[in-house]
Amino acid sequence: MPAAGALRPGDPERLGRYRLTGRLGEGGQGAVFLAEDEGGGHGRVAVKLLHGRLGDDPEARARFLRELDTAKRVAEFCTAAILDADAAGDRPYIVSEFVDGPSLHRVVTTEGPRTRGALERLAVGTATALVAIHRAGVVHRDFKPHNVLLGSDGPRVIDFGIARALDGATITVSGAIGTPAFMAPEQLEGLRAGPAADVFAWAGTMVFASSGRLPFAGDTMTAIVGRILHGEPDLGALSGPLRDLAVRCLAKDPAVRPPASEVLRVLLGEAPAAPVPQAGPVPQAGPVPQAVPVPPAPQAVPVPPAPGDRPTMRMPPGAVPAAPAGERAERRSTALIAVSAAVVAVAVAAVVVAVLRPWQDGGATTAEAGTRDGDAPPAAAGESTSAPSARAPASSGSSTAESRRTGIPGRYAGTWTGRVTQNDGKVFPITLVLPAGGGAGKVSYPLQNCSGTETFLRRTGDTLVFREQITFGTERCVDTGSVSLTPETGGDRLMFRYSGTSPNGRRWTVAGPLSRS
Repeated sequence: MPAAGALRPGDPERLGRYRLTGRLGEGGQGAVFLAEDEGGGHGRVAVKLLHGRLGDDPEARARFLRELDTAKRVAEFCTAAILDADAAGDRPYIVSEFVDGPSLHRVVTTEGPRTRGALERLAVGTATALVAIHRAGVVHRDFKPHNVLLGSDGPRVIDFGIARALDGATITVSGAIGTPAFMAPEQLEGLRAGPAADVFAWAGTMVFASSGRLPFAGDTMTAIVGRILHGEPDLGALSGPLRDLAVRCLAKDPAVRPPASEVLRVLLGEAPAAPVPQAGPVPQAGPVPQAVPVPPAPQAVPVPPAPGDRPTMRMPPGAVPAAPAGERAERRSTALIAVSAAVVAVAVAAVVVAVLRPWQDGGATTAEAGTRDGDAPPAAAGESTSAPSARAPASSGSSTAESRRTGIPGRYAGTWTGRVTQNDGKVFPITLVLPAGGGAGKVSYPLQNCSGTETFLRRTGDTLVFREQITFGTERCVDTGSVSLTPETGGDRLMFRYSGTSPNGRRWTVAGPLSRS
């Protein structure tokens, strides 16, 4: 962990029996402090004070304590053990073992890649930690170089129980939550992550440790995510059994990846490391481009739009265009690509835009929130919809200015994923990344290959209101709209509501729950 800085105004000086002596950092879900245990004999500890509040929800409180109790049963070797947790007050906190050592990310970026014996010890130590974590019934969900600390007695994995304890909220000193560059394909698609997602992230971390590069590198996050979903990994300097093992662990299909226990047996020479052919979503007809652009559709699909009626959606897979011009352009769907001589319908590359470059230390950047209230397009005249409106009640100019000045509240920060329903009945995944204190977040619609910004406008009660601006894939998604986010009971889910109008005057609404990833 980095050296502790001074406490800031407003930081607590004590939490229970723990006397806070310095600030180690702040992530999307809470601040991390160095503290002295003055009653339990643990000496120096790391205390994570969470932004999320349990409120008066007894079910959420019970779940928090139950999951933390499970995490505390993780074997202490090769991990930073969870020592204590408190949910009696409104602000829960978690106490873990303090590891006096730098992160793997920091060591690789400042000293260079790990090689030979150092790399092998790192691989065995971290794989052992994953075995212990999974045997306790915990899924890390944010395994990455920042969450591996190199202590004097070997590598330690941190933050392994917090994601599950808060249904997905992990705390890291760097502030990156569920870092997309190390996420498994199923996580990027908004599906529930299991132990296989940790194995995928472990292999990516070993590639980074051996080369200083990402296994699915690209110039943009769009390119990185496209390669994770559809491309082959760059294994860099990995060689021999470790390289073969990484190929298996980076399989697109989680069912093909070996469990952590088998990974460890391979590293110890007790099992073969022969790779299994990688199962991707579609057979590749050639080299995969980094950015995975949307290819042109066959000439017969769809019918060109009427002048002035720019399409906002491609035709669904296998559909024959027969709708009138005003209806043929729907808001969001999948694209078509040609594979060999046949046309096969596939989902195009997902776009998960990180607030940070995931391989850099430091806090989230803040985008200027310069949008005026009411910028979202109005509904077409005479149009109505039964879907819930995305607009929150208007607030005063002073409260709006105060919201922009303070930025996105910490309890809403993080990476949120889910499946939302459009007012035409279509269901699709969405990923939202919100920085604590930032003026804007990032949004992506993976199936449509669209992404953009969510500019924070105001807070009304517990509801946050944003202006959505699509900046990539504008030919496939409505450019602008209004978004509201309202926490559900327990604070571990947000209700997402969108409202926007396409150029042809059609009103679109989208709604659905999002969970932290």
